[in-house]
Amino acid sequence: MTAQKRAASTQDTPIAITGMTADSLEKFGFSNANDISAQVPNMQVSGPYGDVQPIFSIRGISMSDYSSNQASPVGVYTDEMYMGATYTHGMNFFDVERLEVLRGPQGTLYGKNTTGGAINIITKSPQVGDELAINVKAGAGSYGLTKGEAGIEGTLIDNKLAARLAYAWNRNDGYMENQLSDTNLSQTDFQGLRLTTEWLVNDYWTSTLKVTVAGNDSMANGSRNEPRGNLNNDPERSEALGAGPGAYSDQPNNGYIDNTGYSRPANNLDRHEVQDNFTGALVVNTDQLILTNVRQGERFDFTSVTAFSDADYRQKQNVDGSPQELLEIRWSVATEAFSQDFRWASNFTGPVNFIAGLYYATEEQDMHNNYELYKTPPDTRVSVTYPGATGFYPYLLDFGSIDQKMITDKLSYAAYTQLRFDLSERLGVDFGLRYTVDQIDLEYLNISRLAYDGTPRGTYVPGNETGHDEPFVPVNFAGYGPMETDFIVAGLANGDITAEDLATTGQTGYTHGPYTTDSAPQLRATEKEWTGKLSVDYLISEDLMIYGGYSRGYRSGNFNGGVYYEVRDFEDAYASPEYLDAYELGMKYDFLEGAARLNAALFYYDYTNQQFINVVGVSNFLENAGGSKVAGAEAEFMMAFSERLMMQLSLGLLDTEYTELTLSDTQTLNNPDDTIDLSGNELISAPKVNASVSIDYDLLNTSVGYLTLNLNANYQSEQWYSAYNDDGGYEHIRQDAYALYNGRLTWRGADENYSVSIWGKNLTDQEYDAYAINLQAGFGFDYFQPGAPRMVGVEASYSW
Repeated sequence: MTAQKRAASTQDTPIAITGMTADSLEKFGFSNANDISAQVPNMQVSGPYGDVQPIFSIRGISMSDYSSNQASPVGVYTDEMYMGATYTHGMNFFDVERLEVLRGPQGTLYGKNTTGGAINIITKSPQVGDELAINVKAGAGSYGLTKGEAGIEGTLIDNKLAARLAYAWNRNDGYMENQLSDTNLSQTDFQGLRLTTEWLVNDYWTSTLKVTVAGNDSMANGSRNEPRGNLNNDPERSEALGAGPGAYSDQPNNGYIDNTGYSRPANNLDRHEVQDNFTGALVVNTDQLILTNVRQGERFDFTSVTAFSDADYRQKQNVDGSPQELLEIRWSVATEAFSQDFRWASNFTGPVNFIAGLYYATEEQDMHNNYELYKTPPDTRVSVTYPGATGFYPYLLDFGSIDQKMITDKLSYAAYTQLRFDLSERLGVDFGLRYTVDQIDLEYLNISRLAYDGTPRGTYVPGNETGHDEPFVPVNFAGYGPMETDFIVAGLANGDITAEDLATTGQTGYTHGPYTTDSAPQLRATEKEWTGKLSVDYLISEDLMIYGGYSRGYRSGNFNGGVYYEVRDFEDAYASPEYLDAYELGMKYDFLEGAARLNAALFYYDYTNQQFINVVGVSNFLENAGGSKVAGAEAEFMMAFSERLMMQLSLGLLDTEYTELTLSDTQTLNNPDDTIDLSGNELISAPKVNASVSIDYDLLNTSVGYLTLNLNANYQSEQWYSAYNDDGGYEHIRQDAYALYNGRLTWRGADENYSVSIWGKNLTDQEYDAYAINLQAGFGFDYFQPGAPRMVGVEASYSW
């Protein structure tokens, strides 16, 4: 385990950490980043864009922002290289030696400060002196799955140079059946190649080079459209409008429609069926180089980690999940990143040791997104389902698309140290401190309106001089839609509507100015922060350690990667850094002569300025929540009941609450200043209870091999996917409690040089959603990403 930048046992490290070896990952059938949370307490993973772009949540600290320019509060590292681009987080999950999940803010030793935790992926490396070795693994399964890994390694020059070449692939035909195409959605088509060399420069220096090329080119995830427009608001008018022009009454409905009249439930589609007219390829490519130089000395070790990555991502997504052309997006972004970490670690024999380092990193992101809106005109019955949207109608008949281009440059550098004081043989103190400077430049920003064929129509940013931060000002009467007559009459009667209010009614129409490719004013933000930790640990016995401490982490600020329609001042264009102060008390205990282990922790978080995306109508904003609190507990237990029976258990408990949060009321479409107080609501992706169990049992043990069975399950209680919880029409943006059951039956040869396995995931075919967004205000539906159905398969491996 190297979570604290030193080789040490997880049991000797006074932090909350879950470590998994390659054997553990294979036993649980982990094949991608979305599988990580299955056996980690207080951890959830959602994949709105498939396996390549997971969103991690640890102890209630998550990223609700789906924008590709945002950094996750959970840092992901591959061989100590920080992976800032979230769309690359699933691209290194092959040829893995071990995996480490650190829970809690990492404000001292890691290249980028994170508030939620860190995930360390350590890939396999060759060793000088080892003989030639080859490993091959291949498998097949449900939905046309084929996957495998192959590796070859050995010593090329005696006492000098060793190399390893690894290749992996994972393909399937997709589990979302598209009734409008012969090609399924939610596919995977991944390939990865990694070359690793280890060079013993001399008796002191070791140089390790890792070059990785990986790519995914597959059909993107299909989405589920749940219409929320209630035709029963006015049945008679619904029927009358349905018989007239501009209504899609020939389409079936169950009493609910989206804003184009589509009603998925009335089409009798099951959870993994769609009628999709647009979704296309999801393509991710990454090239990575990591050079690690280590000099080992008697009193000091020196480590240099130099990393470079070049990645790009593009996707065609039919957000409305329907055969209509309501909301269709083309995402694309390219990222180049470089980092350099210099680190010194002492090897003193006395009571004091230290780690100290300098860190430098750059990242450039070039983002280009295109949002096509209402290519299918809105249904006239929207005046019944959403009366406040009636005034929108003229401006949606031929809206076109929003073309968004944004370039940001990020610079980060830091100095850090962590001191270890062994005050006695049993009592130790860790003190860490980090000073970080983060600078981000908004180099280019242009948001324009185009026709559906790409012809320019106008530019919002820069160019909108109306003072309205919305794509158009709808037809309205003192801020009310034409069909909201009851509000208008009441307002006139009681004096809430004035002559001045009525005068503003004439300010209607699109808010863009003449088309231009010019940029909004360039902006720069610089943050300078102190973070760190202080912890105390005490060995009650050789097998029992208790620890307690305080740590502080922060996530740097960012410019709003969402769509807006007016040049903003810095204060509104930039989301401030978020901060987390964490207090933790834990224990690590091995007992029954090493046959059992119990690790547990209690923690409390004070969370301020949490960053998250807020979707309002056809706009989205990166914002800061005022504050929130998180309290929780977790425990991991494992025990070998006999030579044949092993059990692992984990339990996580969370109590989360926004203490200060006010967001727009998206139900009052014509009043963008109307807000809802959400204090007291639970945090996103923070179930109160989560638990897992894993049982390994050797069914048969012979002289030629043995047959072993692994059964594992994980449980999540109810959780919300929006900070609104059940306020403001968001009651469906949630997931009820559910459990997933998995199994693996494996025959291994006596020398463990070959194995054959039968496996199954989600054996009960549990239906659940991994992600959801309320899009009612702009489009009349809720958006869901369903979890994967039951899958089964076989796998064989051989090594020599």
